[in-house]
Amino acid sequence: MKYAVAVDIGATQTRVALGNEEGEIFEIEVFPTRSFSNPDQYLEHIARLAKTFTQKHNVDIVGIGVGSPGPIDMEKGEVIKSVNLPFQRLEIVRVLKNLTGKKIAFTNDAVTAAVGEKFFGAGRGHRNLVYVTISTGIGGGVYVDDTLLLGKQGNAHEIGHIVVDSNEEITCGCGKKGHWEAYCSGAGIPKYAKLLSNRHPDLWSRSILRAKETLTAKDIFDAYRNGDSFARLVIQGVKRYNAYGFAAITNAYDPEIITIGGSVALNNSDILLANIEKEVENYAVNTVPKIILTPLGDKIGIMGALALGLGKEPKVPLR
Repeated sequence: MKYAVAVDIGATQTRVALGNEEGEIFEIEVFPTRSFSNPDQYLEHIARLAKTFTQKHNVDIVGIGVGSPGPIDMEKGEVIKSVNLPFQRLEIVRVLKNLTGKKIAFTNDAVTAAVGEKFFGAGRGHRNLVYVTISTGIGGGVYVDDTLLLGKQGNAHEIGHIVVDSNEEITCGCGKKGHWEAYCSGAGIPKYAKLLSNRHPDLWSRSILRAKETLTAKDIFDAYRNGDSFARLVIQGVKRYNAYGFAAITNAYDPEIITIGGSVALNNSDILLANIEKEVENYAVNTVPKIILTPLGDKIGIMGALALGLGKEPKVPLR
């Protein structure tokens, strides 16, 4: 039996786990990513957890798989100029390899999740699939003809930065305008609501959301469920922009299946996935694939990192 340590780095939380080639997770530790402002201390904590897990369960590991928000440089094995992490630079491969003595496989977090879907989830048996995460940001991972797409630095999958608004009314967290992430992510939906509040002051004046000191995506979805007219306007727009994004993915990659994860999607699938395939048909030239919530839930990132650590994906080798 082969074992590996999996590391899923998120904007909010980091997960470190020990698992095997059958997809069994024996232990998992979750801690706030921003617990450490120093990148070396952060990676030292991950290395300590990896050693603790292997000693406790008395196993040797093939390697350590790591998924992280980008942008990344896969060749150098590091995160560069991250939008959503507290570290501008994170030398993942070099530092973790030195600390643990183990080989490391590393790529973007959404691509890592796509690997998890391919080997442990709904992607099994499919040669063409796209995984999309809608969370703090929006990202994706793509397989075409059984080949994981990466690009020159490992950032071929930055689908959250597809332009969905040519009027460029909202600035994305990356600093550019009009991106899908700027309108439909957990961080973007409140910005979109602010834009609409200025455009529709009548609806905003009657909205229960006005009482919120700091507006969140959860507030808006909750208000939508309570019949708030302004929240309905916001979510209608979000669903339309999502349809633009999924149509662009369909036209660019021609997948057999698109799976969706991330906290915003997982917590609001009843709203965001309702009639989504029909809405995408309005903008797609290629046949619209099956679009479903990932069966791996919030564990998809850790399952992808496990697959990487086991050396299952040849495009992201252990080194």
